[in-house]
Amino acid sequence: MRSTYKQLYYINRSKIKTDGTTAIMCRVTIDGKSTVLATGLYCTPDEWDSKKGETKHSRTNGMLNVYKNHIDDTYNS
Repeated sequence: MRSTYKQLYYINRSKIKTDGTTAIMCRVTIDGKSTVLATGLYCTPDEWDSKKGETKHSRTNGMLNVYKNHIDDTYNS
């Protein structure tokens, strides 16, 4: 049986906090069924690169890559 698996990272531009940051969200889709998770990471909307799915800050991107790898490991096990 073939399984489809995809991770998409985005920010919720409609819910910006008073300090100007918004949450980085993760949508995981497996076989057409999706769920949305909050990563616990925040950035400002102008720092977010939607084509790459990452921020302009290397530290935040490093933490985001750890999160991505954790989800991949969970899916593979």
